[in-house]
Amino acid sequence: MGGLALGLLAALGWGIGDFYGGRASRRWPPLLIILGSMIIATLALIAVLLIRGTALQLSDDLAWSLLTGAVASLALLGFYHLLARGNMSIRAPLTALMATSLPVLFGILTTGLPGTAQIFGIATALVAIVLIASSRMADREQSVSRSALFYLLEPILVGAIFGVCLIFLNQIRTTDVFGPLLMLRVAGISTLALALLLRPATRRPILALWQQKGAARETFAPGLKYMALIGLSDLGATGAYMLASQVSTLTIIAVLGSLYPAVTVLLARYLDRESLQRSQLLGLVCCLLAIALISFK
Repeated sequence: MGGLALGLLAALGWGIGDFYGGRASRRWPPLLIILGSMIIATLALIAVLLIRGTALQLSDDLAWSLLTGAVASLALLGFYHLLARGNMSIRAPLTALMATSLPVLFGILTTGLPGTAQIFGIATALVAIVLIASSRMADREQSVSRSALFYLLEPILVGAIFGVCLIFLNQIRTTDVFGPLLMLRVAGISTLALALLLRPATRRPILALWQQKGAARETFAPGLKYMALIGLSDLGATGAYMLASQVSTLTIIAVLGSLYPAVTVLLARYLDRESLQRSQLLGLVCCLLAIALISFK
């Protein structure tokens, strides 16, 4: 499978995870959803490895895998922190733009400029991501009194962390992705568990839910379905991205993988019956145009 198809598969998986993550976060603490999805994904990976009966292949990728898993979990925590603070109509596009631009710039510096058509495709994709991200978050806007500099630095920092994760993933070179994926999840679970231990504020919503006892267990059971969907789709997306980075350049793969908001918007349209805004429709058209341009060699 070529880099274009793998990159789009990564966008598909991340888009599905983002959609169901948003759904689940309306009913359960976000940190619980993230941690639960990682645990389910880890158990699924262990089951696959036991069935295969082969040893893990990590070699030099172990350090990159652990580092990426830890950083990615921090990026997720930061993003949900931004959502909780509100006023995302401006900051969500900044986060998305930074998360995409950083690996693109890194790819250009390390491998050089792509072809002319692909350059236009990358530019079109960046426009599409900003259009879709701004529309998706516009209804969550809240007024906050905060300095303009800090207001802008928060999403830029979170986006930069996401971008660094994409760069780190590109450094994993083994063709057998099961080992790195397992280490990614182990590092992510450990980081989130540490956050629960060190910060009482992060575990307070989970403890409150647990204290409801029977009612909590009844309402929490459907959450396992969401956790499985999020965990497995993210697992597949990350594996596809790692494989794509071995057959194509980071500049192209990072852009394709970052088109996942288009998948989330389409799922919201057809499953939740949400209407599409004009800017969203324009963003989706830009996504299709970007894919067509990027596919040219």
